[in-house]
Amino acid sequence: MSDQALRVTCPNCVALIEFPVVSRNNEPNNQTLHSGSCGACSHLIDLQVAGNQVPADPHSFANRQRAVSLLQPNESSVESVLFDALQLFRCNWKVLLSVSCLTTLIWFVLVAWPCSKLSDLWTVAQQDATQIPTFVLATLMVVCVGILTTAYTTSVMARMTLAVARYGRGRNQAPVRFAPGSDAMPSRGSLSVPPRVLFHMTLFMLFVAVMMGMLLVVGVGVMIAFMLVLPFPRETATLVGTFSVGCVYFVLIFALQWLLWPSVCLIADGRSSFGQSLQQSFALSWVHRRVSLKVVTFYFLLSTVGALLLYIGQAITTPIASLPLAVAYLRMTGGQTALDPTE
Repeated sequence: MSDQALRVTCPNCVALIEFPVVSRNNEPNNQTLHSGSCGACSHLIDLQVAGNQVPADPHSFANRQRAVSLLQPNESSVESVLFDALQLFRCNWKVLLSVSCLTTLIWFVLVAWPCSKLSDLWTVAQQDATQIPTFVLATLMVVCVGILTTAYTTSVMARMTLAVARYGRGRNQAPVRFAPGSDAMPSRGSLSVPPRVLFHMTLFMLFVAVMMGMLLVVGVGVMIAFMLVLPFPRETATLVGTFSVGCVYFVLIFALQWLLWPSVCLIADGRSSFGQSLQQSFALSWVHRRVSLKVVTFYFLLSTVGALLLYIGQAITTPIASLPLAVAYLRMTGGQTALDPTE
């Protein structure tokens, strides 16, 4: 993802906007752009003045309340989000699928395959107690590598989809470059991840793993309670307990995805640290709760289909499911996409 883009705060609605270019090929003599419009409220911005100022915090409570009162965001625009994501996927499917297949392969080699070997080691440890310390040590290593690998692959895909949403080929887009006389073109992402982004994404994945572990422990406890309390045979009580806990577990996981998905974009975009992203994620998901709920539902369903089709299906469905999140994130934060008009 390019670091050459200009990020400014809209003086009218306090939206944080990224202008990826400062000149266009079709302008006479490649003259530098002096103004741009806010993607959230269409306010005209003097880029030379705004570029020399320190951007206001668009996620502070006072600024966000002002932005919401000014913009009156339309929460029923999920159809346009999905349509724009489909348009972007059609124009950029090769790079998206290539990166998705590569990250899926990396995750399989470093996470999925070691996990399958752990099950074999557990079988050996059950027969030979002296192998239990080896199993515990191997489990800790797999968990550490798994969290770091998941953070890396998630960062790559999030940065790629954000880059495609911002700079990917769209309709009615003139060729662009960053400065007069420069051949530098907007990047659609890369496999490299800045250390700061990887660090905070790893903390986020560790937080998610701890939350999932706590939910699992509570679920097992409730299931055992069902078996002991319900006046049914052991098999019936186990079935009822498993079904009840499974339903609650499903709802809680979906709720976490709904409230936390902007954190991945905020961290991958380099806007927030781990702690800040959690607070800002809750604020974004709640202010735009309807469109957020719809795009997360789309992502959840498509990701489930991909998981059922194993790794090949997951590699195909991941970019299709992630692009609406990237487009929605830019819309929710006042950003611009490759499909927005350049004038």
